[in-house]
Amino acid sequence: MLETPNLIGGTLSLDFVNTVDPRHAPDRREYLDTYSALAAWGGHAGAVAADQAERLRAAAASDPAGAERVLNRAIRLREALYPLFRAAAQEQPPGSDDLDVLQAELTLALSRLRIAWTPAGYVRNWEQHGAPLDQVLWPVSWSAAELLTHGPLDRIRECPGQGNCGWLFLDLSKNASRRWCDMRVCGNRAKARRHHARLQAG
Repeated sequence: MLETPNLIGGTLSLDFVNTVDPRHAPDRREYLDTYSALAAWGGHAGAVAADQAERLRAAAASDPAGAERVLNRAIRLREALYPLFRAAAQEQPPGSDDLDVLQAELTLALSRLRIAWTPAGYVRNWEQHGAPLDQVLWPVSWSAAELLTHGPLDRIRECPGQGNCGWLFLDLSKNASRRWCDMRVCGNRAKARRHHARLQAG
């Protein structure tokens, strides 16, 4: 079974950015090392339904070259989103190349967006026909655009955890005091380091 990262970002596009661990380490773990891993992450994160993720993996097996192209697009999008979100959180202008990458993926995604009527009202859905290999990227691009245009950009945080964590998350705590991506991971490591330092000093 493919390993998938914890979903701590608070929104789909931030969880997508957090598919390397730790972000700033030279030997970082790459969760999206194959198309199958990308599809599995999509099912895990809710970008696609679990059964659709299986169909995408099957479709990729019959089109390995196409799957490789989509995987390369996914990595390119992820590496463009990270500096876009960091710049937005710091009220800095984006890099034009990064914004161009997102715009290109968003344009493709919007061509697959559908409005449907239900007895409960109109809903937004993604095209459901077949198993297009880039389907995982559509809701990620939409999520990124929504976050950049509607925020809350001032609540985007980057985890300072040991090992150059660098995971991004939305701090939705009441007093905006969340520091760690996950208190059970980076937070506990920081507590352990402080405890060790106190013992050494004492």
